[in-house]
Amino acid sequence: MRKTPAKVLGAFCAALLAVNSAAISVFAEEDIAPAPSSDINPIIFNSSDDSVLYWATQIGTDTYYWSDAPTGFSVGDNGFIYICSADNIYKLDKFTGKIVGSAKMEGQAEYATKGPKYADGRVFMALDNGMIEAFNADTLEPLWIYNNKLGGKPTCDIVYNNGCIYTGFWNSEIADADFVCIDVTTDGETGELSTKTAKWEVTNPGGYYWTTPAFIGDTVYIGKDNGSEDKTVTDSEQTDLIRVDDSGNATVIGGLIGGDVRSKLVSYGNELLFTSKDGVFYAFSTDDSYAFKYPIAEDLGLDGFTCTSTPVAANGRVYITLGAPWGDSRSSVVVVLEPVKDDIGYQIAYTVETAAHCQVEGIFAGVDENGYNVVYYVENGMPGTVRVLRDKAGMYHPYETVEETDYSGNVHQYLPAVFTPQGAHANYCSVDPVFDPETGLIYIRNDSFNILAIGPAVKSVDFYCDDITIHQNGVPTLVYKADQTPTDCECVVGVEGGYTANVEDLYENIAFSVDRFTTDDEVLTVTYTAGLYNGSGNPAVVTCDVNVLVAETDDQYNRALAQKGDVNGDGVINVTDISLVAANVKNIKAIDKYSRNAADVNCDGSINVTDVSAVAANVKGIAKINSER
Repeated sequence: MRKTPAKVLGAFCAALLAVNSAAISVFAEEDIAPAPSSDINPIIFNSSDDSVLYWATQIGTDTYYWSDAPTGFSVGDNGFIYICSADNIYKLDKFTGKIVGSAKMEGQAEYATKGPKYADGRVFMALDNGMIEAFNADTLEPLWIYNNKLGGKPTCDIVYNNGCIYTGFWNSEIADADFVCIDVTTDGETGELSTKTAKWEVTNPGGYYWTTPAFIGDTVYIGKDNGSEDKTVTDSEQTDLIRVDDSGNATVIGGLIGGDVRSKLVSYGNELLFTSKDGVFYAFSTDDSYAFKYPIAEDLGLDGFTCTSTPVAANGRVYITLGAPWGDSRSSVVVVLEPVKDDIGYQIAYTVETAAHCQVEGIFAGVDENGYNVVYYVENGMPGTVRVLRDKAGMYHPYETVEETDYSGNVHQYLPAVFTPQGAHANYCSVDPVFDPETGLIYIRNDSFNILAIGPAVKSVDFYCDDITIHQNGVPTLVYKADQTPTDCECVVGVEGGYTANVEDLYENIAFSVDRFTTDDEVLTVTYTAGLYNGSGNPAVVTCDVNVLVAETDDQYNRALAQKGDVNGDGVINVTDISLVAANVKNIKAIDKYSRNAADVNCDGSINVTDVSAVAANVKGIAKINSER
């Protein structure tokens, strides 16, 4: 039987990882799907079949020359994603991926892996030549411009904290560039584009690249490049973290760092954790009582490996990644660290390979039902695979690895892949992914110029309607008339798991095995297709089979839907019904399939003297029959 799209009016929003389904009336035309709750559980993908690409939106089109390459992006709690391409800023509905607004900027950010920052009803975008422009988040109306005296590329995220924004610029490995703090508590909205000045600026030879600050009270800690064209510098040239007080007075701490700090600074307990490009891990106590340095790449014998990895710290474990240089055939690794017992510092618990360098920030997705930390990594190599690490304190190997063969025919044990972009969506990824708890989606922008929205697969679909449901032989069965369609009655769609944005999704996602019913139909197959494809590249489809009983005449239809004991379907239980059941038992006259449900009073699958007795007891007022069909 041909499957056709259902003209279903309805909406649903099932909580992620929930065991209950959200049921939606297919005729509730006024219903609009609510935004998913902000307290839904993190996404846990056990395999590639558990993940689904729900939408993909391309920003920019010139993927060959990269003249309008999109930047990184920001996911706001106002329901929108902000991203830039060439000299345009775009506003996307984060539930559907649809572009709902755009505006021209005063400049652009070429080849930028960092993007706009949404905060407090505004959007801030760092642009080439040391510029920052602010916009109204609702209208994208420009508010003000900041111009830095040293210029530079916008190579750092913008961070919003306590009424100020912070970011750094980069000119070259050795040229001066500034890290800036701008007070944005007032915009000076006059209808004209105004000019902002910085609250403070800190100049550094080599500037700032891929790092963000940490905030301890009123103190700001900043990582920086080492001011050298070498990946690392000698002990006599060691560089430092920068500490800036609320008045903008900058001092240095540490004295340990030889390489460029190209990770974010992570505050974890009483420590600041970060890495440097030369494969070194650092832990600074925020009270300056100790500074720990661990040359991991050197210790592991990974000559030439680099690190731009922001540490992921959770439940007594720290996770970083190291990658082989471009053109190097060696695999990249995730390093799992644990604190040294009764001492200061960290030691390696184990390492595990990935197929390509995971240069961008890992996503800590929470703790699964078995107590494992769940961390996702996106590879900066074709096709941009998402891999998962499960681990907890005390382990010396990951929960799971998979055997894969690389392009040279070498066999490796890699972290399992849980999502692989397909076709035009496949590409390198050097932009930090974002997990948004409001939608429950992971957003990835890779070099395909697409933003990909990845979420959990639908676990099951159900289709039912109380008004036309009987329990023939104890099995729920829907009763239709011949030539009706599956949605001619007020049916309900129930979906467990998955994600949907609004009512329009159901028009495309539900299909039925029957266009119009005939009396030969006994089973209706309902198919729900979620998103574009699952993590393995296959259609993300779930189905359910629903028993149906199709009547040719009104009399058959009424008898099929009659209550238990009302065998002739006239609306009353009387001696006529006793006679009909008794005649069937005595093989005088068989009851047809339309009256069998009413005659099988005790739902045991057969019509016998027990049913005769039950109908007779109801007629005599001795024992009432349960009215459920």
